[in-house]
Amino acid sequence: MKVTFGKEIKKHLLNFSEQDRQKILNFALHVIEHGFNLLPGKNKRSDGFRNDDPLFASKMALVKKYNLWHYHIGIPFYTDSPSGKYKTSEYILHYMKRDDSIEIVYLGRHPPFSFPPHSCLEPPP
Repeated sequence: MKVTFGKEIKKHLLNFSEQDRQKILNFALHVIEHGFNLLPGKNKRSDGFRNDDPLFASKMALVKKYNLWHYHIGIPFYTDSPSGKYKTSEYILHYMKRDDSIEIVYLGRHPPFSFPPHSCLEPPP
């Protein structure tokens, strides 16, 4: 699978610590070599909000338009989920998923969950 970085996150990568940069690059290399198989962190489509959320429709539209996903990257560290099925972390890596590629666009805190800024989202090709 092909992995690219959005122009906004590329600008900020050098501001991240060496350890955080390495975790992001390790994720990218893993996806290139193995796809999404056997990732240690939780990886999911960014559509897990409640149906009674007053912004549900606009949030779903954003997720669908950009096919937004996020991955718990292990920054600053991983925590086991209560079920033990996956690991979560305070920071998540947002990406846009396409048929044969992903574009990494933003690193953000979670909780609370928030979408990447619009400046990070470029229309799909």
